[in-house]
Amino acid sequence: MSTQRAVWFVTALAVAVPVMAVMFREDGRFTSQSWTKGLIFGTAVAVVAAIAAGRARQ
Repeated sequence: MSTQRAVWFVTALAVAVPVMAVMFREDGRFTSQSWTKGLIFGTAVAVVAAIAAGRARQ
């Protein structure tokens, strides 16, 4: 993984995880399950963003 992709991954992960956790709240409350789902889906979004950003730079 290049440095550029790593930066994009970390940035996208920092944004995507809380956003995804909000989507999976239960009755308006954050639970460990909502954070876990947010981490899983947020990581997937961050990987796609890093790959797309890396390819756009080439």
